[in-house]
Amino acid sequence: MKMYKLFSLVLLLLTFSASAQEPPVVVKGVVVSEQNEPVPGATVMEDGTSNGTATDVNGQFTIRITRDPSGLIIRSTGFTDYKVAVGRQQTSVRVVLTSTSRQLQDIVVIGYSAQKKANLIGAVSSVNTKDVSKMAVTGVASLLQGRAAGVQVTNGSGDPRSSGTIVIRGVGNIRGMSPLYVVDGVPAIGNTGFNLNPRDIESIQVLRDASSAAIYGARAAGGVILVTTKKGSRKEKMNVDISMNQGFSQGTFLPKLLGTPDYKRAWAAIKPGAPNWDESVNTDWVDYLYRTGKEQNYNVSISGGSAKQNYYVSAGYRRADGIMINSWSERYSLRVNSDYDLGKRVKVGERLSLYSYSENPPAITGNQVGAYALPFRSSPLMRIKNDDGSWGGLPASGNYDGGNWAAAVNTIDRRYNAPEVEGSLYIDVEPINGLHVRATGGGNFVTTMARQFEPKWYVSGQINQQKDNLRKQSSLSMAYVGNIVASYDKKIGDHEFKALAGMEGRRSSIDNLSGSIYAINSGYTMPLIPDAFPVGFSESSALSNVPANTSGRSSDMDYSISRMLSYFGRVSYTYRDKYLFEANLRQDRSDRFAPKYRKGNFPSAAAGWRISEESFLKNRFSQLSDLKLRVSYGSLGNDGVGNYVYIQSLANYDKTQFNELPGTAAVNGWGIGRLANEVIRWETVTTANIGADVGLFKNKLNLTLDYYIRDTKDMLYQRNLPPSSGMANGHISSDTYVLDMNLGKMRNKGFEVTVNSKDNFGKLGVELGFNAAFNRNKILSFGEESVPIDAGSAGEYRGTVTRTQLNWPVSQFYGFKTKGLIPDQKTMDELNAKAKSSGAAWWYPNGAGASGPGDIWYEDLNGDNTINDLDKTVIGSPLPKMTYGFNIGLSYRNFDLACFFNGVYGNDVYNGMNGYFYSIFNDYNTTAQVFNSSFTYGNGLTDQPRFGYMNNGTFRYDPNGNYQRISDYHIQKGSFLRLQNLQIGYSLPEHLLNRFKIRQFRIYYSGQNLFVISKVKNADPEAGFAGANSSALAQGIISVEAYPRTRIHSFGIEIGF
Repeated sequence: MKMYKLFSLVLLLLTFSASAQEPPVVVKGVVVSEQNEPVPGATVMEDGTSNGTATDVNGQFTIRITRDPSGLIIRSTGFTDYKVAVGRQQTSVRVVLTSTSRQLQDIVVIGYSAQKKANLIGAVSSVNTKDVSKMAVTGVASLLQGRAAGVQVTNGSGDPRSSGTIVIRGVGNIRGMSPLYVVDGVPAIGNTGFNLNPRDIESIQVLRDASSAAIYGARAAGGVILVTTKKGSRKEKMNVDISMNQGFSQGTFLPKLLGTPDYKRAWAAIKPGAPNWDESVNTDWVDYLYRTGKEQNYNVSISGGSAKQNYYVSAGYRRADGIMINSWSERYSLRVNSDYDLGKRVKVGERLSLYSYSENPPAITGNQVGAYALPFRSSPLMRIKNDDGSWGGLPASGNYDGGNWAAAVNTIDRRYNAPEVEGSLYIDVEPINGLHVRATGGGNFVTTMARQFEPKWYVSGQINQQKDNLRKQSSLSMAYVGNIVASYDKKIGDHEFKALAGMEGRRSSIDNLSGSIYAINSGYTMPLIPDAFPVGFSESSALSNVPANTSGRSSDMDYSISRMLSYFGRVSYTYRDKYLFEANLRQDRSDRFAPKYRKGNFPSAAAGWRISEESFLKNRFSQLSDLKLRVSYGSLGNDGVGNYVYIQSLANYDKTQFNELPGTAAVNGWGIGRLANEVIRWETVTTANIGADVGLFKNKLNLTLDYYIRDTKDMLYQRNLPPSSGMANGHISSDTYVLDMNLGKMRNKGFEVTVNSKDNFGKLGVELGFNAAFNRNKILSFGEESVPIDAGSAGEYRGTVTRTQLNWPVSQFYGFKTKGLIPDQKTMDELNAKAKSSGAAWWYPNGAGASGPGDIWYEDLNGDNTINDLDKTVIGSPLPKMTYGFNIGLSYRNFDLACFFNGVYGNDVYNGMNGYFYSIFNDYNTTAQVFNSSFTYGNGLTDQPRFGYMNNGTFRYDPNGNYQRISDYHIQKGSFLRLQNLQIGYSLPEHLLNRFKIRQFRIYYSGQNLFVISKVKNADPEAGFAGANSSALAQGIISVEAYPRTRIHSFGIEIGF
């Protein structure tokens, strides 16, 4: 009985004890992204324990914690870890994870280091590249177009080889300057902007003012583009990403030329007695020479890491078949990035890139007629091929000199190949807390090989290309850069100090070798030359058996080397994240100048004030998240001249280049090859900048404003020497001598604004962005004589188009003002009578009857009653008053849409196409617009000048220069708005991804250059900013030498494992 009572007592006590214990704590929650989308598969761990779970497809989880209170750590790939407190008082949580790309935007890469965006006091643009997959672009220039204020990117060509031109804050000097690319902390050496695979890019920053760019010194005068490539994440399993894209391209603004019936009508009216051409031949040369192009892009990458290392490996392939037959480009790329911890204080890493670029440019012979001009310079009466398979010809008309361009583009064989290796290694040591010493070494090696073979061909039984011609060129470019940088960060209470010091050396060389053999005699068979040149390939065997009596051989070679040694430093101080100060100094020593002038010192300083952190604002305006004022001033240098310009050189001249003295025979000899300028020195660019950064509504809306004044002095330029120098007009040759010198001062000043907004409205995500830049340019001084510089060409027979002169912006259109068309003969007679009363023979000095009704009426600006060069003036400007871009991004559930617009406002273009569209000459073809010519084809006075007239049975083409003289008749408003990119995509939902055990699956459509709104006629408004017409002194000139712009449609797929 006692045992029973004892047992009952123990059982009662145990029951009471159990009932007295508190129930376990169960925590429930949901994990979502910033777009309010569920994050499935996220790891939820109780802090300090092995207790954990994972979120389901809806982002929800349930976990029983082992202690109260406790904490949960939530992790997911692509997001920053999140820690939240839980317990009996907090059993339900909602976690919003921040993407790692968002965190990257909070840290901005600057010169040789990184800085918190909130504490940044330079003018730096951060370009969002997280949506690079939504932009089917081919290079860094395309990524930047319209996406950064003050950064103007133009690409007016559809040539598959083109990459775009970048200008930061206006034309920097009269010679032109390009921005410096810095990839993963190493100043770029090769053609980085074109070769770098956009899929490998993690982030891009553009340094626009002197304070942010001064640390890079001499090469940063045109701005700096900092590119950070991707790397794997630590403690992350291996990820495999695959992207494939295929599309097609179509030419825009291709002309509609006359068919044979209209062609005969056009000629018969102005050339009576023209041959009775066979109308059965009606060749559409536009249709033959242009096609639908093809675009292909394939990329694969592998990334991941462990606790002590991370890696990223990628491979890419791109091929673009241009819209012109037999034109294409091809690029292979391979990248390996890795970082390793050798201990707690030592880290090493490497960046290695391999590229292989090949191209087949448009094969054009003779006077190198531009791609756009070929159809115009081809007759519809000419067959492409005869029935026997030979190239077709044209029955002689007495004027035609166009040749059979089908024979040219199909027979001439051009190849270009450029394998490239670029890489860097680094070691980073932290001997004490806060002190890092980093040594980096990099190199670039490029071998370029080009050849052109022109075999003779027959046109209708006649030899058109008379002899075989062969040209070959090869070059080897090598560059090395190395730097060692020590940086120290220290925070003492509210004070934060940073210091950086380093040195950098750079060496580059290029070795060129070229040769040609032309008019090869019969008996020689050109051996097979491989499509892609392997490294080390030689054509010596191909040239060794050329007959000795071949008409011509030539060869040339040159080698040059340049070096630069630099020292730099930076100190910065921050107090309570409110008051920001920074100073930079860099000294560069360039061997492009004489020893006395090699050193260049480039200092800068900046200050910032985060007013939003002041107590009088911080808690008063809840909508204000951030407000910062910035001011900076600094200088940069430019050594952009050729090597050895301070040393006089000799050159070997053929006897034909020497003037023979009476009674003597001409002989070969040596003469001055280049004059020396021992006092040439650094070009210096100084920039003053004030700006403000504003964040509103928890930084969902951000605004950046900048105003700057940038002065370039001692501009480097090659000036023609006057005859009084004794070195011009045939001293040794007929060439005019030039001398590199420092010349004048230029000013750019402007205002930039950037607005970005990102928010979610339920399941709808919205991202908007807008930027605009307003720049004004002016030449402040132009040397002692202030002699203007004329430049630019609009095609055949037109002379120079632009003038750069004192007190005007650079590259202004310069020619004649017009006042309509001459309406009748009476008006013409009155003009000629006034000219004769002033002592001139004619109103327009080009012979009797040069001008008449329907011709352009040029303004007599100097009042001498005749038209001459004294009547020329500035007639327009290619420089836009504003450049802008805006983007719209939408996402709803699994659908996404991104579109991007860019444009310019307030500029002019010179349309050199008019002569081809509105007139006809030399049996060339034209468009139906020719029938609108004044006093031609039965017309009276129209708004279109006549292009010639009959004179005693002979047609006289354009003696008044309506289509050949530079006048404002050809000036058109160049403002435009373009839908540059549109992409629509769909991603598989998470539950399907989990079912198929893949991380990502997305399909999309992408369109580029879908439409443009512009008043420019017959051409793309950006066509005047391509090729030779993208230089500082020749802009905005639309020429028939251009390659037509294209519209691209493509479809792609992205898969992640």
